[in-house]
Amino acid sequence: MRLLLLGNSGRPFLGWCRPIIGDFLRGAKTLAFVSAANLYAVDAYWQRVCEALEPVPPGGLGVTVTHCDWRGPWREPLARADAIFVGGGNTYALLQRLTQSGLRDAIGERVRAGTPYIGSSAGSNVAGPTILTTNDWNVVGLSDFTALGLVPFNVNPHYLETDPAMAAHSETRDDRIAEYHVANANVVLGIEEGTGVRVEDAATTVVGNGRVKLFRRGAPPRWFGSGDTIPV
Repeated sequence: MRLLLLGNSGRPFLGWCRPIIGDFLRGAKTLAFVSAANLYAVDAYWQRVCEALEPVPPGGLGVTVTHCDWRGPWREPLARADAIFVGGGNTYALLQRLTQSGLRDAIGERVRAGTPYIGSSAGSNVAGPTILTTNDWNVVGLSDFTALGLVPFNVNPHYLETDPAMAAHSETRDDRIAEYHVANANVVLGIEEGTGVRVEDAATTVVGNGRVKLFRRGAPPRWFGSGDTIPV
């Protein structure tokens, strides 16, 4: 399987990661964009992706972006696409909508058959076994957190390491992940802003401008920088 899991989309929208996406797509012409994580303006969100990726280089990638809309007929856009992009928003809403619409299983089948998968923020969260390491609030009351299971690790996008001077006075992201590991054994990757991981040929490699922190139960966390391969 081939996956590109991004910590965030950035500002300008998809600006930092557009070259990385272009390299990952390897000439794909059609991209199915899944907007189900968005709670506010779904159509506007899709249009932003079109504006960022459809223009020919250097202004875009020259790909055609189709809307794989969970609210309507999504099977044809998904079937025709050379690659799949699941955008960010609320992870709980995303997983609920993917499950209710049937997209969760359909996307999983296509990616396991070789279709490249791009996730941003919430879209990266749902690629793992569960979404239990998201930062989002469960505003939709989801009770089943089983995700796509395309990678063996959980993701924590927007990872931010607390300033040591403040850590003694506040709860940290590391504290939350340590709590997760009391009850769960999955490896967790904390992905900083402007950073992602590319999964290909059984290798997980850091891409972008920041770092990824590997959390493994019973072991000290480890940092990895751009170009490093993470042992997951």
